[in-house]
Amino acid sequence: MTIDLETVPDEELVASVGHHGGASYAEQLKQVVADRRARTGGRSDFLPLPYHRPVAACLLEAVEDRGLVTLTDASCWTDQKEPEARFLERTWARLDGATVITFHGGGFDLPVLALRSLKLQVPAPGWFAEARRTGSPAHVDVKELLSGAGSGGAAPLDLYAKLVGLPGKVDVAGEDVGALYAAGAHDRIAAYCMTDVVQTWLLWLRHRLVDGSLTVDGYEESAEAARTRLPGLLASRLSAGEQAPLSGFLQQCTPFFGAPRAQRPRALRATT
Repeated sequence: MTIDLETVPDEELVASVGHHGGASYAEQLKQVVADRRARTGGRSDFLPLPYHRPVAACLLEAVEDRGLVTLTDASCWTDQKEPEARFLERTWARLDGATVITFHGGGFDLPVLALRSLKLQVPAPGWFAEARRTGSPAHVDVKELLSGAGSGGAAPLDLYAKLVGLPGKVDVAGEDVGALYAAGAHDRIAAYCMTDVVQTWLLWLRHRLVDGSLTVDGYEESAEAARTRLPGLLASRLSAGEQAPLSGFLQQCTPFFGAPRAQRPRALRATT
């Protein structure tokens, strides 16, 4: 299960911390961000995790059988579709027993889910029981995999994606989400979130080839299955408004996949 969140600052927490009685939310947020910048010596205006309220989340689900990984489902949530507490309940239920794939999810997405559950009183005993087990495969953070658990210095998803022939961040980045949300562009946020999920999953799949946990044939068959299944999954699981900003995205992923497996010269495949 691959998951990604998009968030905005929690309006209630901003108001609680801002302590500016008659100030607007925008003015209060500006002060909170300024305080954060001052506390970090101007190095960062990224707010601490308790401030982050999810407004969109996307998931890709896959199964692995006999060395082949096959995508089976995709889903997209926004806070316009369903209350956050219900989203949290459903998400914890789906993650229970699954291996969760994220990009920097250990430092952001999963703690944010836990903190929002803390606020909204949503239990997640199954997830936390699994996470407490020694050697549990409950979570794989692709950012940690690709940076050697930080020893080699981490890079953003955009750079890793471009390295392997994926488009990375095209016309939206994380810092744009707040303005898009204020403008009511919920579908565009959801579509952006899905591009991150797809690219995270494909990076994880490629890493499975490199670490040897998938054979060359297993990887190639899994990648080809993803190439053929992704268009149908996104078309059937996303709304028309969410699909529109994705127009052309899968085509931009073509360099990652290369030529379809059946079209590759046998001699070339034998040397790879």
